[in-house]
Amino acid sequence: MVGVDDDEKEISFNRRQMYLGGSVILLAIVFVLSRGSGSLRCSGEAFDIASYREAALAATPPNIIECAQAGIGGSQEACHLPRKERFLALDQKGITLWMTGLSGSGKSTIARALEEELVIKYGKHVQQLDGDNVRTGLNRDLGFSAADRKESVRRVSEIACLFNGGGVITIVTLVSPYRNDRDQARKRHEQQGLNFLEVFLDVPLTVVQDRDPKGLYAKVASGEIKDFTGVDAPYEPPLHPEITLPNQEMTVDECVQVLMNALQEAGVLHGY
Repeated sequence: MVGVDDDEKEISFNRRQMYLGGSVILLAIVFVLSRGSGSLRCSGEAFDIASYREAALAATPPNIIECAQAGIGGSQEACHLPRKERFLALDQKGITLWMTGLSGSGKSTIARALEEELVIKYGKHVQQLDGDNVRTGLNRDLGFSAADRKESVRRVSEIACLFNGGGVITIVTLVSPYRNDRDQARKRHEQQGLNFLEVFLDVPLTVVQDRDPKGLYAKVASGEIKDFTGVDAPYEPPLHPEITLPNQEMTVDECVQVLMNALQEAGVLHGY
């Protein structure tokens, strides 16, 4: 009996080793795909994670897309409470403010001040999706390659659509350096009949380098950080943003007032 027990223990131990070994290999693959250039080379062939993601998105079941695109005038019985009824009950409409600009341009600072104004003074439902915060969970598997930045914007835009469609004033604060990625975020909102405003924090590189609230530009200057947006990696400014905030010439309160005026004009501070 002792020998049988020993054999069973050895088999169990070997199985655990195989399981753990496979898990380590899988994690290593995920890490390489998410942190490197967006490709993995096995047996001489490169695997492009960006192409894989695009193929997976193209395979989304049509019924899911139709449900999401039902819009205010369509049938949403299989999805959720119709937007018109929800907006009336909440006494507000959903909208996404997509704030883009260099690191240190004031996106998060202005967004927090706007959120405080809307929630405390007006009693509105607001959700901020901040680039740093989403990287601790939703985007923790993504690095800073062009492919990963594209995926980051896609994920955040989909979450923003969900909040927006539920009647929430959604404030996105992402560097989101590539124009096409931001245009795709806008397109996803338009496809679902959702309000979307692009807000460009138009602040010169020299100004944000002087501010350097997180010490990142100092690390870039010392060579500790490479491929940093606006310095040695591209930032493509919006061509036609709904709102431009040159906030080196404005106070935070003045920026908030500009955004509040835009929300008033968009008619989202009331549900009717």
